[in-house]
Amino acid sequence: MDNKTYSIDVPHFYCLEYREADKKMFVEMDFREDIFILSTDLITHWEKPYENIRIEDKDKKRILFNIEEFLLTKTIPSNIIWED
Repeated sequence: MDNKTYSIDVPHFYCLEYREADKKMFVEMDFREDIFILSTDLITHWEKPYENIRIEDKDKKRILFNIEEFLLTKTIPSNIIWED
């Protein structure tokens, strides 16, 4: 059974859609590239009507770890680079 509290889809080759409960965000990532760079700068805002909810750094990192878990199903670990 899958107990994830989030879901990730890739609606276009240039972004992914990240969802938690009723909230959704788009994260710019180019799936044509071999390397994925994970940075808190990628996590900017939730889509309407949650766009005014501030995303704390700890939450940005949690979201990035979830994205990394997803990417590991699509690529090898050495293709994922973390930036501070």
